[in-house]
Amino acid sequence: MKFHYVCVCFLVSLMMSCGSTERVITEDGNVYEIKGNSIKNNGADVTETLTEERKSEIESTLKANRKAKAEAEALEEDLKAKQKALKEREEAVEEKQDELEEQQEALKEKLEAKEDARDDFLKAKKRLEKQQKKYEKLKKKGKLSPNDEDEWSEKLNDLKEEFEEAKEKMNNLNK
Repeated sequence: MKFHYVCVCFLVSLMMSCGSTERVITEDGNVYEIKGNSIKNNGADVTETLTEERKSEIESTLKANRKAKAEAEALEEDLKAKQKALKEREEAVEEKQDELEEQQEALKEKLEAKEDARDDFLKAKKRLEKQQKKYEKLKKKGKLSPNDEDEWSEKLNDLKEEFEEAKEKMNNLNK
């Protein structure tokens, strides 16, 4: 990393010491190449033949070009920074959206579990009530033997347990 930094600094200083050639196109369409203090047109040095006014015009055009280039680079950097920030925001929004979708899915599953528990509770209650009515009806008519009484007692106890389990499950899901 340090080596790269040294190389970059060396190359920048080398380019600056050699001087770079810059092209300037004036309003009348002439193309001038400026290197240091010399001005060339079509490869010929015209520094001495130009008037001071023309030299200052070329120099002001060069400064304007440099300023425009610097502004363009600054705008480009600003645009890159804004694009990076926008991309980060989009990623954050996508993350949040995924999180919300997961929460929605969890709520949906919880709601379905509650509905299933409620349905199971209602079915168990209905079966218990139906069997209790049937038992009471048979008991009133006197059609139950002692063995039948034991069987019905076990059957009703099982249905009561099933009912209590369904009720407990439904209450736990509603908390």
